[in-house]
Amino acid sequence: MTSILDLIRRDAPAAESTRQLTDAVVTALVDEGLHRLISPKQYGGAELGPPEFSRRVQEFARADGSTGWTIMTTSISAALAWYLPVPGADEVFADPRSVIAGTAAPVGRGVVADGGYTITGRWGWGSATPHSQWIIGSAMTPDGPRMCVYPRASVTIHDTWDSAGLCATGSHEFSVSDVFVPVRRAMWPATDAPGLEGPIPSFPYFCFLAIGVASVGLGIARRALDEIEALAVEKTPQHASARLAEQTGVQIDIAVAEARLSSARAFLLDELETCWELAVAGADVPVEARGRLRLACSHAAAESAEVTRLAFALGGGTSVFSSSALQRCLRDAHVAGQHTIVSRRLLETYSKIRFGFGPDTARF
Repeated sequence: MTSILDLIRRDAPAAESTRQLTDAVVTALVDEGLHRLISPKQYGGAELGPPEFSRRVQEFARADGSTGWTIMTTSISAALAWYLPVPGADEVFADPRSVIAGTAAPVGRGVVADGGYTITGRWGWGSATPHSQWIIGSAMTPDGPRMCVYPRASVTIHDTWDSAGLCATGSHEFSVSDVFVPVRRAMWPATDAPGLEGPIPSFPYFCFLAIGVASVGLGIARRALDEIEALAVEKTPQHASARLAEQTGVQIDIAVAEARLSSARAFLLDELETCWELAVAGADVPVEARGRLRLACSHAAAESAEVTRLAFALGGGTSVFSSSALQRCLRDAHVAGQHTIVSRRLLETYSKIRFGFGPDTARF
């Protein structure tokens, strides 16, 4: 594990400058099966439960935010191996090295065709699609929303991901036009029976992305604290007589940042364990528990961005140079926190659940 983390850290600056992970990193991720952390073992997956999945994503995001994000999003996409009809899962996941990515938002449009649907649409935030052999683009159809899986050859990727942070995730827009999708490669996790049984498909599917985004943020923030602590013992600021580590204000700020980050992580993992225990027991995860989990995810993403901002500020002028990981952490954490899945609107949804106002929880 140490060697792949070292590789990720070493290649992170080059990946950012070219806006894509290096070939060496992508190959290593696939070699280690990190694109299928949640998938069933029969398809080469690790079958990690959500708490361990979160810990693993945090570990890799600590090495590099873009790499942690790629591991997160490809693993969540590959979790469809549980949900697709078995013939479709066999087609898409038989090759353990194939990568799948895409977007669950049903912004495409589909019409019923013989044996499936004909889909047209364009989606954003297509993280890791340039590295994928299969791509998900969900669509509204006469039968309701469907997560549809297309072979890479049927998809056009548009070079649109020129972002402030998470630069190497390749989160481009992509599109299909009148592409046929057979029913074996189309389903909706919230309403359709899964192809395979187990505790993972009993866990609410649409919570996985919120967990993943929050976990990436936590890993990035942990790296930011690593960096500022290392800098603090070396740097004596201009016009100062003491190193950063010896300054009372810096000591207090780092302690507060550690408390905030550790508290956010503990809240997330505690809610994850609660929901996962229910899924393992074969019980439904009630909306109240899902509401607390989504609250923990949004809180973790927000706290991660703030902790990273504080670490960047403590570094002073040293933080602003491209040679400093602090500036990359700052940008990555804030871009991750902008994702709609962890937006502040989820705080409102949580309170509506608590007050019994019946908010829309269809994608909880």
